[in-house]
Amino acid sequence: MKIVIITPILYDEKSPFNHLFKDILEGWLDAGHEIIRVVACENFAEDDYKLGIESEKISYVLVKRKKVKKSNIIIRYVRDTLTNMRMAKKLKKIKADVLFEDVSYSSYWSVKAAKKKKLRVVSMLQDVWPDNAVASGLIAKNSIVYKFFERQQKKVYKKSDKLICISDDMKSFIASKGVPLDKIRVIYNWGYTDNTANILWEDNEFVQKYNLNKDIFYAVYAGNIGRMQNVELIVNVAQKLIEKEDICFLIIGEGVNRENIEKMISEKSLNNVMLLPMQHSELATSIYSAASVNIIPLVEGGVKTALPSKTGVVLSCGRPTIFCFGKNCEFNSVVSNYEGITNVGCECEGDLLEAIIELYNNKVQQSDGAKRLFNTKFTRKHNIQKYVDCLGQ
Repeated sequence: MKIVIITPILYDEKSPFNHLFKDILEGWLDAGHEIIRVVACENFAEDDYKLGIESEKISYVLVKRKKVKKSNIIIRYVRDTLTNMRMAKKLKKIKADVLFEDVSYSSYWSVKAAKKKKLRVVSMLQDVWPDNAVASGLIAKNSIVYKFFERQQKKVYKKSDKLICISDDMKSFIASKGVPLDKIRVIYNWGYTDNTANILWEDNEFVQKYNLNKDIFYAVYAGNIGRMQNVELIVNVAQKLIEKEDICFLIIGEGVNRENIEKMISEKSLNNVMLLPMQHSELATSIYSAASVNIIPLVEGGVKTALPSKTGVVLSCGRPTIFCFGKNCEFNSVVSNYEGITNVGCECEGDLLEAIIELYNNKVQQSDGAKRLFNTKFTRKHNIQKYVDCLGQ
């Protein structure tokens, strides 16, 4: 089977999505399929878009794109749409059986072109646009901008033969938009390996890099510091625990909201918070293994539109984990039967504070529940097979 993939936007090299995408591609190649990637890039001389994959069964069609600042959504959309339209024209000359689409706000054009060629379309939703923009406060619900994007996305859903969501909450949300349930499959994202991590403190590269103290309780957030992540919640809880000299909050990452977080830490004079730069993905398991507790927050309603792709990596490290997704979500029932994993409200500083203190007082070191949940839903082997199966269902 020949699979064509339109890639109008390349993820940052530090993005955890890159390993997921690479694993999907390698899974299809291992299954005997051929892949044609239509890739938009700013510099043809660089080949990061290949993700280190060398195979005779994968080929590339390159399209030039201009760099656009993420902060200007209108200009970004226009540029990305024009790029996608040019890529869709390339699709007309490509012989393939399936279009695999990582759905973005400009996906309509490539999906439309694929259906004209009578290709089967498998669309993957890593988040739900434009609802994630509403949840993060970027655009207003029921605004003209929202209605325009929503109408475009619904056309993508309708034309797709299969929609892959990354959580049960996302599946229910997409179904509420009129998409038949039998068209939607849930495939959770996974970690860097199917093996659970067991990194000793003395051997931990991240610990050594920042000279961390084994006697300190580290509450860790690592990842994108954007509008969706609600890192403010962690900073506010850190302020309430400032008298606990043996509790330290590590906030690691970059993003559009980092400057605001840095300002909050400074204004509150929080000497119990370390704000560190984004680390290379190779250090991810070392970071999460160094945590006394890993914290994964989202804004209210955010779990319907996204599930942080680092979730599988975090769980594989077997440390106590606190999700701040809200009690009224399907993910709450997913994690409720696993010890060492807690889900609290998105805006409930008291609940997060209580969960941290309970782990601190009980000196919980490991979470077998985290590793069991990882093995149940977040392994590469089983989830890649689901991606292979989706091509023909």
